[in-house]
Amino acid sequence: MAMTRKQQKLHQQLLELIEQQAPGTRLPGERELSERMEVSRDTLRRALKHLEELQRIEIRQGAGIFVLATPLANQLKLMSFSEEMHQLGLKPSNRLLFNDVVQADVKLASKMNLAPGAELFLVRRLRLANDAPVAIERVYLPKAIFPDLAIHQLSNGSLYELLHEQYEIVVDQARQQISATVVNEEEAAQLQIPPFSPALIAERTVYDEQGRIIELAKSLYRADRYRFNVLVQRNGTRLATAYES
Repeated sequence: MAMTRKQQKLHQQLLELIEQQAPGTRLPGERELSERMEVSRDTLRRALKHLEELQRIEIRQGAGIFVLATPLANQLKLMSFSEEMHQLGLKPSNRLLFNDVVQADVKLASKMNLAPGAELFLVRRLRLANDAPVAIERVYLPKAIFPDLAIHQLSNGSLYELLHEQYEIVVDQARQQISATVVNEEEAAQLQIPPFSPALIAERTVYDEQGRIIELAKSLYRADRYRFNVLVQRNGTRLATAYES
């Protein structure tokens, strides 16, 4: 149902109030808000319910109304995390958690078109936006293609920029699968959320211009800070819509 002008004004007023507050902030109670906005309690409750459905606030019975963090939006476009965050006007940073050479097991080798036992660089990073943890990323890179890759540079840089600078690799396309999960206690501590919180797993296989698989990445995203927005047209075209956080 379309909003009346009065409802649109109330919705905008509430949004402006929410955007002025930090995530987790408790908003004034219904009585104070209805007086401030000059609307009835019933009209205010309907507006608050709509904002809760949009995941802008959380209404906790007996506790109050709390501001939620605005989810980041990922354009379904082949970009690095750093490029995505810059596009959203956010400052990306990384924390290197693990870096070593491992051997591909049968399942991993099959996914990357390699022989079992092939050597891979394995890099685990905590990805942050404006110093807030957003995702834990696990990346596999074929050592045969990148024998002397300067992995240490990934603590403060973009992987795709490093591959281009060091090997003139041009990233061409990727296949990506997204599924839902929950975080374990270790992941929860790194992402600064409660254990067993909902999360998104994105597995991405990246190809260069020669058709070689140059990266297999598994990223675990906080569901409260990240979402994928896709517009699906009838002819099958998929367009992405990104929203400023």
